Amino acid sequence: MKASGPALPLILGLSLLGASGAYLYMLFKKRRSNSTGDLVDFFTGKPPKQDPVATELIISNSLIPLVIGRKGYTLKHIQQSTGAVISFSDHDGSSQLCSIQGPTAAVVEKAKEMILKETARPLTITEEVIVPQAACGKIIGRCGDELQEICRKSMAKVWLEGRARSESERRVMITGTESQIKLAKELIAQKVQEDSESRKLLLDASLQTREPRIRTPPSSSAPTPTPNDGGKKTVATSSSKPLVGKQSSANFGTGQMEIFVSTIVSPSKFYVQLVGPQSLELDLLVQNMSVYYNQNQNRELHQLRKPYLGQIVAAEFNADNKWYRAEISAILPNEYKPGEVVLDLFFLDYGDNQYTNPTEVYELKPEFLAPRFQAIECFLAKVEPAQQSSPMPSSSAGGEDEWDPMVVSRFEELTHVAQWKKIISKIVTYRNSKSPLHGRESSPIPGVELYDTAPNGTDLINIGQELIAEGLARPATYDRTDELSRSQLFRLGLANGSSGAASSSQSSSIDKVDDTSASSSTSVSTVVSSGKHVSEPVQIEQKQQVQYRSLANGTH
Repeated sequence: MKASGPALPLILGLSLLGASGAYLYMLFKKRRSNSTGDLVDFFTGKPPKQDPVATELIISNSLIPLVIGRKGYTLKHIQQSTGAVISFSDHDGSSQLCSIQGPTAAVVEKAKEMILKETARPLTITEEVIVPQAACGKIIGRCGDELQEICRKSMAKVWLEGRARSESERRVMITGTESQIKLAKELIAQKVQEDSESRKLLLDASLQTREPRIRTPPSSSAPTPTPNDGGKKTVATSSSKPLVGKQSSANFGTGQMEIFVSTIVSPSKFYVQLVGPQSLELDLLVQNMSVYYNQNQNRELHQLRKPYLGQIVAAEFNADNKWYRAEISAILPNEYKPGEVVLDLFFLDYGDNQYTNPTEVYELKPEFLAPRFQAIECFLAKVEPAQQSSPMPSSSAGGEDEWDPMVVSRFEELTHVAQWKKIISKIVTYRNSKSPLHGRESSPIPGVELYDTAPNGTDLINIGQELIAEGLARPATYDRTDELSRSQLFRLGLANGSSGAASSSQSSSIDKVDDTSASSSTSVSTVVSSGKHVSEPVQIEQKQQVQYRSLANGTH
């Protein structure tokens, strides 16, 4: 019993010592290292919470949109990808302070890298270029082809402002990176330079004489017929003093433009070409076509196997042995060779016709189709034949059959047909087309006043008034715009039906005339319907006749 006395405290001491050691072990070993060396909780095995890490960046105001992105999508993507919190605050007038906070330094560093990557991207900006108004057509190109090519090469967005900056200038807007805008400006400058050079070449070319494109030159001494009026009218001859207007040729009015008269059927039907860069373009086209089709191997490649109405072809004009673009307007039996046919060709850039054997006509190479067709059909406004029996215009192809051949010859002389002398025209009215095109909607035909330069080189001669003064024509008693439908009047800006009140609208419609009449003109059809004009819609028996008229004089 005495031996157990001292053993009890020893046992209790050892027990307390073991418990204390276990407690101290658990206390000091609550944190331990994991396999990667990071401290983790002893019981949960998770790393302990750490203080958040933050950093700051100074970003220029111009680069802030790149970091934020469209509708904030870029900033949201960075935050979701990294888990960082990004905020902006004002730093100074030209920059922003970007604060990046994250649970670890790695998160903050990754977010910082993504932000710097976005700011390193090229900045999209918008700049403007001022170009001459006259060069806009060269920049835009046919159907916008040149403008699309500039956008494709530069990868920038390029467009022209709707309104002109002034009468002589226009603003071109460019959106893209700095390098894209620089390339777009260079391409635009090239187009402006090309337009300037083409105009200079056109001016130089105008000093040279364009070869007359006629079979028989118009007679300068054609006799003037005497009207059968019992001697009540005084008839002037070609040697009489012409009527000289007060308008100066150096100061054209609104809607007036320089033209060449290329073909005349009568004063009621003739074809003109606008004077401008397209004149030089047409001369180069004819030159290239002549060189190409004069080679036998090229003609063999474009043999015409089965011609059809409306087909665009290449044909040689028998007056000058040059090659031109033409359209097959009729396929007729050959009177001299039964069983064979001849093609009636309408030359799309000049407006005249020619009968040609099918073996002498060839398919048109596609690249020769690019330039716009330049023959524009017109009629002389405010005049009608002096001997016209009916007060209403003829329904036969614009009334050209009613004009006396002597009057036509005098009109050819006054307009210098196919002699490539510039005269002035002004659109004052329109009439409906009498000859529907092959499978295409016909367009209203413009009625023009023509002015030639007087001998003094300053004043202008009204050719229509000159014909009236010589007794070869009389003032028109019928408004041709009455032939147009309401929709046609609306498209031409003549909805009020008054040609006088809408002269400004007519002058602004020259682009429509050029696009519709010049680009798809086939109006010299060899099949012409004749009939009488009636005031009520009654059935009229029409008779078809085949007719052909050469460029200058006579009938073929």
